[in-house]
Amino acid sequence: MDNQSAALQQFVEAAKSKGASDDFLSAFLTRRGWSADEVYGALGRYWETLTGIAIPERAGSGESARDAFLYLLSFATLATWSTSLGSLIFSFIDYWFRDPLKSAYLENMRPALTWDMARIAIAYPIYLLVTRVTVREARNFPDRLQSGVRKWLTYIALLGTAGTMICDLVWFLNNLLAGEITERFVLKSATVMVIAGMIFAYYLSSLKSRRINVPQSKLRNLAFAGASALAVLTSFSIGMSIAGTPSQQRLLEADDVRIGNLHTIANAVNAWHRRETFRDPQATLPQNLNLLVQSGNLAFTATQDPETHMAYTYRPRMSNQYELCANFMSTEQPGHMGRMPHSDFWHHGTGETCYVFDATQPVPW
Repeated sequence: MDNQSAALQQFVEAAKSKGASDDFLSAFLTRRGWSADEVYGALGRYWETLTGIAIPERAGSGESARDAFLYLLSFATLATWSTSLGSLIFSFIDYWFRDPLKSAYLENMRPALTWDMARIAIAYPIYLLVTRVTVREARNFPDRLQSGVRKWLTYIALLGTAGTMICDLVWFLNNLLAGEITERFVLKSATVMVIAGMIFAYYLSSLKSRRINVPQSKLRNLAFAGASALAVLTSFSIGMSIAGTPSQQRLLEADDVRIGNLHTIANAVNAWHRRETFRDPQATLPQNLNLLVQSGNLAFTATQDPETHMAYTYRPRMSNQYELCANFMSTEQPGHMGRMPHSDFWHHGTGETCYVFDATQPVPW
């Protein structure tokens, strides 16, 4: 025992001999800068000497490992759903406040939306479940609040959150000084600050007291859970409205395949025409698609609808023109959330749509 610990032990024994209570000594000494472990250690030695019985050791290694697992899982899922939520809101901002330089990204936004939505759908319920377990255990066993594992991991999470807010402020100030303030930028910066600020405030308040205040703790937990659930559900609903339901996306993806097939067929017809006219300037277009398949210019699968397996309609017309037709299952609008962006040439309605090509001109994409 070093000199400071010996002095603390001597003071505790003298104070106890004068009738000081354990609660008074604990509060008094911690206010004077002594750690809770040092104070309780001195009190423990006092009572061991007085009773002649050593304080029984509690097997806490298993609980510490379990606490570490629960808190690591909680913070990992927290990082997953909160970053995905921010990314989802960023996509909404780009969608609502269009940047002409990002038009290609907007046409192909659906994969980013569905990826963020999938991460939230998995990580957020797990986070709520694990957090509920840790909060319930803290209420039933208040000493868990003093767990070193809990404190260390919570402070690490606070450090990461504070770093995020600081970087966001630096980013905001840098763009402010550079004169690049736009609606998109301000909204994105505010999104980061709100999400990170809510998380920081919630976990910082959970570390303030050594003893759990049940009503206050319940109110804090309900407020954070309610706010986060509202943000997650609202963002998920908006994401679904932009990206479309799975059934709608299935139709769009099938139509993308149809357009891709027609594009492949048109390129094959044009290649046939170039080759044949080079040999004979009076050569005509192929009379049917089977000629292209037999010549090896076109794969047989590209001549069929991906779902019905019916052959696409091909009609040679006057001069160098020809027509390709397919039955589409959805109505494609400009800026749709399909996987493949197309030019206005390929816009179509539901049902059969025909496109006219010129074998001497490049195929539109």
